[in-house]
Amino acid sequence: MTDKDDEQELAMIAARAAEIKAGLDAAYSVEELRRPLSTRSVHALIAGVTASTAAKLKALSARIEQLEAGGVRYAGTWQRALPYRKGTVVTSGGGMWAALRDTSEGEKPGDAPAAWQLAAKAAQPIVRVKTEGQE
Repeated sequence: MTDKDDEQELAMIAARAAEIKAGLDAAYSVEELRRPLSTRSVHALIAGVTASTAAKLKALSARIEQLEAGGVRYAGTWQRALPYRKGTVVTSGGGMWAALRDTSEGEKPGDAPAAWQLAAKAAQPIVRVKTEGQE
């Protein structure tokens, strides 16, 4: 099923639920509505709610699958002339940065804290100082 099929199914379920509610509001008096529901009515209500919930869960599951399939989007070294999408990871200034939102050109990691979050900082380079007597 496609997203369009899911949307059509949800719309159909919502329309049917509205139709049932309108029918209940119009067709029964206050005294009739105070009477206990028949087993058939209870089963119909449960079936409607279950179908609606199942359709919504199916749509959400498909969306989660799509999001998880993307994984980390590494875009290489940050370039000032490029915009980046939320979730994109770049390297800049010796660190790895993740975009917190869609960025515009020129929003540099480290200079735009609302746009970028430092994910990993480069280790300090090891500097060895030779002392007398060491080779």
